[in-house]
Amino acid sequence: MAGSIQVMPEEASCEGPAGEGDGHVPPPLDAAAPLWRREPYRVLFPLGVVLGWVGVAKWLLLATAGVGTFSSADHAIAQVQGFMMCFAAGFLLTAIPRRTASAPASVGVVVVAALAPTLTTIAAVFERFAWSQAAWLVLVATLVGFVVRRLRGGAAARRRPPVAFVWVPLSFLMGLAGSLLMAFRALGPEWRPLHTVGKGLLVQGMFVGLILGVGSMVIPLITRGTAPPDASPRDHLALGGHLLGALLLAGSFVIEEYVDARAGLTLRGLIALAVLVAAAGLARRPTTPGLHRWLVWLGAWCVPLGLLLAAAFPAQRAGALHVLFLGGFATLALAVGVHVTLAHAGDERRLLGRPWPVAALGVLLVVALALRLAVSFDPARLWLWLGASSAAFLLATAAWAALAAPRLLREA
Repeated sequence: MAGSIQVMPEEASCEGPAGEGDGHVPPPLDAAAPLWRREPYRVLFPLGVVLGWVGVAKWLLLATAGVGTFSSADHAIAQVQGFMMCFAAGFLLTAIPRRTASAPASVGVVVVAALAPTLTTIAAVFERFAWSQAAWLVLVATLVGFVVRRLRGGAAARRRPPVAFVWVPLSFLMGLAGSLLMAFRALGPEWRPLHTVGKGLLVQGMFVGLILGVGSMVIPLITRGTAPPDASPRDHLALGGHLLGALLLAGSFVIEEYVDARAGLTLRGLIALAVLVAAAGLARRPTTPGLHRWLVWLGAWCVPLGLLLAAAFPAQRAGALHVLFLGGFATLALAVGVHVTLAHAGDERRLLGRPWPVAALGVLLVVALALRLAVSFDPARLWLWLGASSAAFLLATAAWAALAAPRLLREA
């Protein structure tokens, strides 16, 4: 290692070493499959950015031209079920076949992963929420089936993800339950609390859980170049702890709605903090060169921080939760997207360096978050801050696209 730093195969594909000390990641079977099937992130990441533009541009249009409505439902759906879901699906459909040495995602799975969030977002924009959620349910069912089949079946020599990966299917089930519970609002105002619980499970719970599960593997790998051990049949205690944590995370939304809002948020924040520190080693700073690795690390910290701030300052709850949404969810999606795109393109120099688009991405996300927080402290100038925050976020995604676009069709 004297004089240079090499990108190991496990880092380049973001799955970790395949065997004890050999550092080799088995490629997915059916290597003759087209690139968009072997690495669906190449389609889904840019699609996610486009759907994110749909969700955020509405605030900029309202602020500058008075075009649109103030309803935030379509904004939340576009950001969570469109933008974030495309990044989650793109990563999982690329990483899991490599991790399990199994065939790439089928044509049908990739088509559903691209078409469903698009239909979900478009239907929400036109306030056709039943159609929006119907498309969403198809996507969740498809991804749950894909994840469970790949983790339970496959070649005898396949690798297993870390035990914390159990959060992934459980998180999708939280999203599924949340979407179904939200439909209860149509039955009358007395059902509104169940709708609120469902909204929390969908908008917060699902992606908090996904970050805890995927982050247990990705965060130490990206930030420190080390991978946690594979799950073992003997990991009963750890598995039980994660199952209990998922149950408490889901229950925190019931506590928040029916018992005490601050208690529910605090419980959720503490669960996120405990899992990220214990399973992902979040307390350790990045040691591998690369500016985007610090964005991953800081974004992960924003997940428990946003929840705990919302509990500590209930009057500024909406702003504090944007520390979770913008500082946590969006930053992690875009920063991990940078890593996957550069690694799969074999761009070692930028992977280990500080390219200007990554610096711009980080600065603009901080600016977008600060401006969004200003809404809570200066509501009289709501549209000034909301419009400026939206513009900063759109510029951040443009910086991401400037780095990623030339490399989406390039193989290492």
